[in-house]
Amino acid sequence: MTTPEPSYTLVPRSRSGWHIGGLLLMAGAAAAVAVGWGWKGRRIDAAAPTPMALATAAWEAVDREDGAAARQAIRSLRERGAAGLAGVVQARLLVARGFSRPALDLLAALPTDETAADEADLLRFVHLVRGEAAYRLRLYPLAEQELDAVLAATPDSVDAHRLLAAMTYDAGAIPAAIEHLEATARLAPTDPRPKRLLGLIHNDYERYPEAVEHYEESLRRSPDQADRNEVLVEMAGSLVKLHRHRDALATLDKLAGGNDADLLRAECLLAIGDRGAARGIVNRILETSPDDLGALRLEGSIDLEDGNPQGAVRPLERGVAKHPRDYLVRLKLAQAYAGAGREADADAARAEAERIRALRRTFADLHQEAWARPGDADVRRRLATMAADLDRPDLEQVWLEAAAAVEAGRKPAAIRQ
Repeated sequence: MTTPEPSYTLVPRSRSGWHIGGLLLMAGAAAAVAVGWGWKGRRIDAAAPTPMALATAAWEAVDREDGAAARQAIRSLRERGAAGLAGVVQARLLVARGFSRPALDLLAALPTDETAADEADLLRFVHLVRGEAAYRLRLYPLAEQELDAVLAATPDSVDAHRLLAAMTYDAGAIPAAIEHLEATARLAPTDPRPKRLLGLIHNDYERYPEAVEHYEESLRRSPDQADRNEVLVEMAGSLVKLHRHRDALATLDKLAGGNDADLLRAECLLAIGDRGAARGIVNRILETSPDDLGALRLEGSIDLEDGNPQGAVRPLERGVAKHPRDYLVRLKLAQAYAGAGREADADAARAEAERIRALRRTFADLHQEAWARPGDADVRRRLATMAADLDRPDLEQVWLEAAAAVEAGRKPAAIRQ
């Protein structure tokens, strides 16, 4: 029995736990709707007017993880003599179940007369399925070749743009990822997901005005989307970076709570002068999460604003002990030491904060270099090394995988096949 290949999803550049694959690899529904066969939640009508309409409905069934409906359509297609279309749908079902290599084998075995040049729609489906299978197997040159073939024939293929967005994001080729995400957003005007990822990318690269615009559009498209809370928290964080604290509070008021949202709320309250309310939130967080970096840093900041540098030393020292590579908590601790008259300690903390700051500045510069040099694996490996130095194993893994994706694109055809 063939074992499914592992699922390769990408952790975003500045946070873990959010799967890019799940966001982007839901391709096909827009094509089905365009043909007029939007059968969500219904059995597929075997009497569909054309085999292509039946195949398109089966494609949508795979998207919604309705394997029974897809298999029903495959049987109907074979009964009509449309073996090529049946094979393509079967291959896509295999890809969706994690069997991408058998899917490629199945596509390679399709009868040649079933993929004649005049069967443009069938060829488009073949290229799309082969492209997705190759992407999931990390055969990036093959995936790019197949998806480029789709776009050459159908420049507005939302499926191809989605897959290319995922692939270029994996490689850290951010300008190309943005280009394909923008195309996806244009071609699927009710889909909130490409705008949500565009917001995340711009937030990660500290382009906060653009991030807010993308988040707002994502929420306009789907106010109750599955990732609504995460989008609101990320948008509020961007607003805080823009010093739009009251707008951030209004955004956070749409949320029930959670540590991330509460910390942002406390930061906003401190910024507008309500130190008492900010302290109350911080105290509640520290009761259950005594090592929370944001809460410890804010507690120290509130003490400093209250004119109590000696009180600020305790939470900030704990923050440094638990998170030694964080620049801001080191800087705040230097301020607390100075206010408490501990000049030698302040100098040492300030020097270490500046060392970390310089490391982070170099890290940020390397991000921009990776942005400008999408085919450079070395810069991605350097980013991985620096991420390890900054105690960010999540980002170290991201950039190692990005470097591997770039290297895969350099392999000669004889090797990568």
